[in-house]
Amino acid sequence: MAKECLSAKTMKRIGAIGASILVLLSGCSAFFQTNILKGLDTVSAPTASDYQGPGGLDKLQKDLSSPAIVAALKADPAATASIAAYLQTTYLSSPPLTTPDQQKAAILYSDLCLKTTSGDQLVNNAVTLALGGVGNNKTVLEIMQNIVPPAVAADPVAFAAMVEGLLNANDKYALFGASVPPAPAGMNMGDVAQKAAVAWMIRFVVNTLEASLSLTDSSGDRSTVEAQMYALLNNQPNSISGVTVSDPYASPPAWLTNIYTAADTTLPT
Repeated sequence: MAKECLSAKTMKRIGAIGASILVLLSGCSAFFQTNILKGLDTVSAPTASDYQGPGGLDKLQKDLSSPAIVAALKADPAATASIAAYLQTTYLSSPPLTTPDQQKAAILYSDLCLKTTSGDQLVNNAVTLALGGVGNNKTVLEIMQNIVPPAVAADPVAFAAMVEGLLNANDKYALFGASVPPAPAGMNMGDVAQKAAVAWMIRFVVNTLEASLSLTDSSGDRSTVEAQMYALLNNQPNSISGVTVSDPYASPPAWLTNIYTAADTTLPT
């Protein structure tokens, strides 16, 4: 028996319904795609409350590896300051650092300082240049020309923030280094050692400049040094053009040696 076929009218209706479904699905796809993209474009900066309680430090470590979150923190200095203050108050206010969480907080505090001020870019530039040769009897200009990121070199506010970020990171690396070995689990100690060495180099450069200008390390005097460094880098009138820097690793501080020992590597030579 021959199979009964659908009428032309029924086929037309099915075709119309199918076309309507395709249009609807297409519209939904565009709707969801647009909203997903909007969600990816608007990452809010986290605050200290996001990192409180168990697992908070692990979350911060993960977030600091996210370019989107780091960019949001760069754009929101108040949020960044709230996280730094939380780490300081909760973990770092009473050295020595005797627990793994205190040690980890010191490393993450330093990472926060570096990544939100372009200090991490300076670290990468210095490491690429073979760290040991960067500061050995070189002028300050020779050092800075090779390691300061171009965007930072063109902005005096960003430049001062980067130097401050490196100096603040150095302070926490010093706290951390005084407590190791052993080092906390789950941290890339090779990365920590490189960053600590570059942060110390910048601290050493600033120390040298402060001495050459008969200044202290007060915030006002440090601002003067940063302004002089920026002027030198941009070929503007300055008072430090002839200042040379000896090898910052010739007599390294004990804390830096400890970090390199924990990383199972050797200091730059």
